[in-house]
Amino acid sequence: MDVHTRIVDAAIQRLATAGYDGLSISSVSRISGLSRPTIYAHFGGLDQLASEALEKAAIQAISRVTERAREEATTAADYVVEVMIAARAEIRSSPALAPIAYPERGSILFDGDTVGPRALELSRSFLLPLVEFQPELEHELDEIAETCLRWLVSLVHFESARSRSEAKLRAYLHRHLISGLNVTA
Repeated sequence: MDVHTRIVDAAIQRLATAGYDGLSISSVSRISGLSRPTIYAHFGGLDQLASEALEKAAIQAISRVTERAREEATTAADYVVEVMIAARAEIRSSPALAPIAYPERGSILFDGDTVGPRALELSRSFLLPLVEFQPELEHELDEIAETCLRWLVSLVHFESARSRSEAKLRAYLHRHLISGLNVTA
């Protein structure tokens, strides 16, 4: 494994155990077994390292989420709902992914109060398999991705009686999210 990858993997490991607030160049140095100057030689600072680690963690999560959604879904609507459920579970269970949904902790997805282009690109990648179910949605995928991203952030942050269990959340999303998208059941 090359040095750059070793540093990023150590940062992801630290994010997973200590969250964003526990990430530091010193902690990554300890985990990777590399010196602080070596880390600084590859990354200008903690923000650059955190951004790359979060992006790699997000890409790994996308793979897990899309795999789970593909296993569960039989229609385009099912796929969108299953992506939302799996993504919420993934983000809630992994401190490494917390900055994705909690922009106040630093994020590759948000620039202050603005949804950034990287956020839409990642959200779109979760939903790309949707086109396999319903090819005519390809030209609407960016809007669907933005809508789903907004819903996902809300679902991660807020809990209600309608979203506590996966079964209730599934029914809720079918009733309210799917009805607003041009996705077939």
